[in-house]
Amino acid sequence: MQGMKTIDTLKVLTGTKAIDAVKALNDENRRRILHALRARRMSTSELVTFLSDPESEKEVKPQTVRYHLKELEKCGLIEQDGYEPTGNGDSHIMKKLWRATAENVFIATGSMETLPERESEDLERTLDLVKVMKELGLVLKDEDEMGVLEKDFDAQNEMQIRGLERAKETLKDVRELDPKLYVMFRRILSVVRLNPQDYENYWEVNRRINDILRDAYRRGKGKNPEVF
Repeated sequence: MQGMKTIDTLKVLTGTKAIDAVKALNDENRRRILHALRARRMSTSELVTFLSDPESEKEVKPQTVRYHLKELEKCGLIEQDGYEPTGNGDSHIMKKLWRATAENVFIATGSMETLPERESEDLERTLDLVKVMKELGLVLKDEDEMGVLEKDFDAQNEMQIRGLERAKETLKDVRELDPKLYVMFRRILSVVRLNPQDYENYWEVNRRINDILRDAYRRGKGKNPEVF
């Protein structure tokens, strides 16, 4: 079996891919496929089994799953990630494996033209933060506070990525775990398995992020109720 690629923490979709993603995720089966592929790599046949319901005798055909995979791949939500032998592993016939491209997906449909020039990754992250905070009514004091928040999110993300690799190592032998439970335990273990220094830094950064957002929530107007 080929080695797994590292799944991104966040993926931002814009333009035609954003439109295609909205259309693709209108289908319940595609949403279920994407959720499952966030947990682990799966083949088409595994996804057929996953989507089928023995109790109601609901059967999903392989060609239907292949169509769903094509639609999800077209908009960048999933990608092929290697091959593995069919059967018990002694066959020369190989089957494709699929995985989600990111833990979280942000679909940006607004214009980016009014935003300042930055590196692509920073631009996408800022767009995400500003949009969500505006919708929630959060108000930051100034650009410096936004800079602190972005820096802390970066630091938190880097530590989570380091912990995620250790979490996957812990979970690699658990073959029959439900995808929802797998994702839940992977998130927990990505913090639990941090080295002592990262663990202390993680909670320090996490507290600072929460304090900034709580103050911004108190400062906000409009949609927010009073916060004590």
